[in-house]
Amino acid sequence: MSDDDDARPYTKDEVLHGVALLQAHLAGDQDAVAALHGDDDADSAVEAARAMYAMGHIIVYGLIVPEMWVIKKGFSYGETRHVPELQLAILVVERLADRVEMARDVPAVCALSAGDVMGLIVQCTGTTREEVPAFLNTVRERTLQSMTA
Repeated sequence: MSDDDDARPYTKDEVLHGVALLQAHLAGDQDAVAALHGDDDADSAVEAARAMYAMGHIIVYGLIVPEMWVIKKGFSYGETRHVPELQLAILVVERLADRVEMARDVPAVCALSAGDVMGLIVQCTGTTREEVPAFLNTVRERTLQSMTA
C-alpha cells in the first residue's frame, strides 16, 4: 500500500472492484455481478460493500467537492451544513459506510449501495445515464494509471 492509499479510507483495488460491479449492474449481467460478489459469505459481501463505499467517496470527495463553485470562488460557508446539496451527498457516503458492516448479515445491501452510487453519478456530476459507462471507464483508467505511476 502506498502513502497515497494511506490517506484514503479505501484502496485503489476497491475502486476498481466498485467500477466492475457498477458496470455489471448497468449491463444487467447477473452472472458477472454474482462473480464480483464472490462467494456467498460475509467477507465477500463486505468487500462488495466497501467497493461501493470507495466509489461513493471518490465521487463526492474527488469530484463533486473540488468542482463546487463555492470552493472555486473561495467562498466559505463555515460548515457543510450550510450547503444542502453537499450535505446530502455526504449523507449518501456515510450511509454507504454504514452498510459495510451491515453487508455481513444482509448481503443485499450491496445492490442498494450500487443504486445510491449510480444516483450520485447521475445527479451530482452532470453525467446522463447513457454516459455512465464512459464515466466508469474514466474512473477505472485513472485509477490504473495512478497504480503504475
